[in-house]
Order: sequence, then C-alpha cells, then structure tokens
Amino acid sequence: MKKSVVLFVVILMVSLLFMSCGTVFTKGGSDYRSGVSAYEKKEYVSSLRYLNQALSVNPEFVEAAQLFPVVFSEGTSYYKAQISNNAAMQDRQAADVVYRSYTNLQELHEIARISGRSGLMIEDFTSKLEEARLKSGDLWFSYAQSLQAKGDRESLKQAVAAYETARDRNPNLENIDTIIAALIEEATVTVAVIGHGPSNESFSQKVLADVTKILGSDRFIEVIQREDFNPGPDSMVGPLDIAVMTAMGEGWDYVLEVYASTSFEEISKEEPVSLPSGNPLFPGVKRSIGYQTRTYLSYRLFKIKNGVSVVAGDTINELSGPYEYTFSYVQAEGLRELNLGGTGKKNLRYVTSKADDMTTNNAINALRMDYEYISIPAEVSDPTDQTQWIAYYKNQYNDFEEFAEQESGRELFYAIEVVHHAPTDTYFTIGESLDAAIQRSKINSAIMNALSYTARTLAAAEKERTAYAIWDAGEIAAKGVKDLL
Repeated sequence: MKKSVVLFVVILMVSLLFMSCGTVFTKGGSDYRSGVSAYEKKEYVSSLRYLNQALSVNPEFVEAAQLFPVVFSEGTSYYKAQISNNAAMQDRQAADVVYRSYTNLQELHEIARISGRSGLMIEDFTSKLEEARLKSGDLWFSYAQSLQAKGDRESLKQAVAAYETARDRNPNLENIDTIIAALIEEATVTVAVIGHGPSNESFSQKVLADVTKILGSDRFIEVIQREDFNPGPDSMVGPLDIAVMTAMGEGWDYVLEVYASTSFEEISKEEPVSLPSGNPLFPGVKRSIGYQTRTYLSYRLFKIKNGVSVVAGDTINELSGPYEYTFSYVQAEGLRELNLGGTGKKNLRYVTSKADDMTTNNAINALRMDYEYISIPAEVSDPTDQTQWIAYYKNQYNDFEEFAEQESGRELFYAIEVVHHAPTDTYFTIGESLDAAIQRSKINSAIMNALSYTARTLAAAEKERTAYAIWDAGEIAAKGVKDLL
C-alpha cells in the first residue's frame, strides 16, 4: 500500500514537471508555473491564488484546472492537521499555529468560493478564526505580563514586543496602548552626546547628527538633542564635566564622549644622490614631494546613574602613508659661452665628467631616456610650455597616490645642454645635435616643473580631504556602543 502511494506521488510530480515545461507559451502559463512552485513548497494559499489567476485569463487551461482541486484538498487537510496537533496546547506558539492555520484555511476556501469551481467542499471558518485570534491574543498578553514582572530592562523590551503581538491579535484589549506606551518609556535610556574635534561647533553638530541616526533607530534609546556643553570663559571645568553634571541633574542615563583629530604632515625634502642610479657618475639631487596623515579617534560611554563610570570605549590611532612623488636630477654646474661645431657662440649650461668616453656616453644616454620616453600628447601643442603640461596632468590625475605610483622615480639632466668631458676638454651634446639638446632641455624642464606643480596641487587637495577624514567619528562611536545600551 505504501509503495502505491509513493509511486502515485512520483508520477504526479513528474507529470506536473512536464506540464510546467509545456506551458511556457500558454496564456496564464506564468501564473500556473508560480502556482506549481508554491504547491511544491506547501504554500497552498499562494498556489491556489496563482492557479485562480491563470484560470481567470484562460478558463480552458487544462493543467491549471486539474491541479486546482488537488491544491485545495491537500491544503485543507494540511491546515486542519496543524490545528488538530496544536489546539489542545495552552501556550502562545501553539495558539499562533492554530490562528495562522485558520487564517490560511479561511483564505484558501475564500479563493475557492470566488473561483466558482464546482465539486469543492467549501467551508466558513469565520467563528473558529475569531476564537483562535482571541485565544492567541490572551496568551501573548499573559506572556507579556510575566516579562514585565521581571523588571529588568531587557525583559521590559521583550514585554513591549509581546504586548504588541497581543494587540495585533486583539486590538480591543483593555488599555493596551497605554500599557505599551508606559512600558516603552520605562525601558528607554537617554544618551547625551559631546563631540570634540576640529571646527568644534560644526564637528559636534555632525557627531550628534550621526549618533542620533544610529542610536535613534532604536526606539528604546533617546538621544538628547543638545549640542552645547561648552564652559563659560571663567569656568574651571571642561565640556565633559558640564555634560556629566547636566546629565546627573536631568536624570539622563548616559553621556557619550567622542574625540577626534587629524594631522597632515607635508613631505618636501631633498637628498644627495649619484646619477644615473645604474651607473653613478654625476652628483645629483633626489626630490620628494608628498604627505602622511595621522588620525586619532576615541570615544567613551559614561553611565551616570548609581555613580559615574565608564562602561565602554575604544581608541583608534592610524598613520596613513607616507605617500611620495620622487624624481632625481643633475643640476648644471654653470654657464659657458661656447662655439661647438661652428654653430656660433651660445651660452650653454654644462656639467663635468672625468670618466672615460664610453662611461660618460652611457651615463648621458641613461639620463636622457626617462624623459625622452614621455610621449607628447595631442593636448600639448608646445612641449616647452609648462602650462600646457600642467593642464594635461590635471586632466590625467585626481588622486595623489595614483599620480605618485605612475610618475615617480624618473632621472634627468635638468636645464643642461652639454657635458664637459674633462680628460679631453671636449663636449658631449645631450641630444642628436646642439639645437636638439637645447630643445630637449626646455621640454624636460617644462615636464619636470609641471609634474612638481601637479604633485603639490594634488597633495594640497589631500590636505583638504584629510580635514574631513574623522567626520564619521560619531557613526563609529554610536556603532561601538549600540549593543550595550
């Protein structure tokens, strides 16, 4: 007998599956498939509603018509079994099962009645539903009273929720709204907030607003809407003392103190180096431009009643950085009037090498490459114009860290056209020709100056942002103490 039942269920489920697949393009098919899905989850009310919708738009929908009485009959038996298994129990969970089951039965049979389909044993569960609703309400009310009698705050909060459930079941319970309101007031704690930070007035306003947003979402916490605990000019006490004394006088429960500060430390330094780094020959300078930031945040929660005590707190001290843009360059030793290769007398900036020809030539080539590899973009029509390069880099970068990562580490001759080779008293031009060397010197200077300017500008922007880095201090503090209130 059991094997036959199992076989029937398997055949029914397989049939439903194939019927579902074949209804993709059938009018009402979407509702039908939703009905099948709900039926498989034992969500009989939803299933019958979907099937009724499918049949409303397509009365000839055979599969939906066949499944409709199956869902109705099986759902009725299922909910009645739930009632039978729980009706004799005298606790709120069992009463809720009975109440929900009668609710589902009433909805199930109402859908069936509205559908007008024949052959269904439709019943009216109105009186049974009302009886179950009132019983559930009474049991939740008794449970709420037992929680209230415990007297501790957590039990009072649970009692509020239980009374509200009782009211949902029976809004006519005597004085239920008054009881709930009084209990919420009894279970609510008050918190005053004091914030110390930069631009103290606006910072304290932001802290209060954020704490209110986080803690105020809990109906059992009232954030006192007072910002100013500042002492007068002749006061011998600070803002925290005033806040605590005010809380004691007003009967507030807690004071939350939030302190935050930031510092922006600029980096601007030079150090001697030998260049190029892979073949040191010329004395040079390594230049670094950047910053690092320090953020300090602390909060303390003071409990006021029964003696002032710190019940929670934390400190956050962070160093971010250093972030640096670096470049290295060889400076000119001086200026000489030279006539090289019959090009006429020109004032040329130079640096001296005492190394052999090959070593000198290799060093020159190494120091040329970093900047000559920088392609000249279409936006820069005159590569010797520093302002055009500044505009180009401004469009390229909004973030100092990205800028420093992409542009750091280059090495160059800065404002130098020739290298004096001391052993032979001859000159190497830093370019394919003297004119090219002069042009390249101007381009390199424009690029280097533009990059330096961009670095300083982006660092200054970071300084502005740093001032707001601790403006979420109130939110951090509120989240840190919320579970303790």
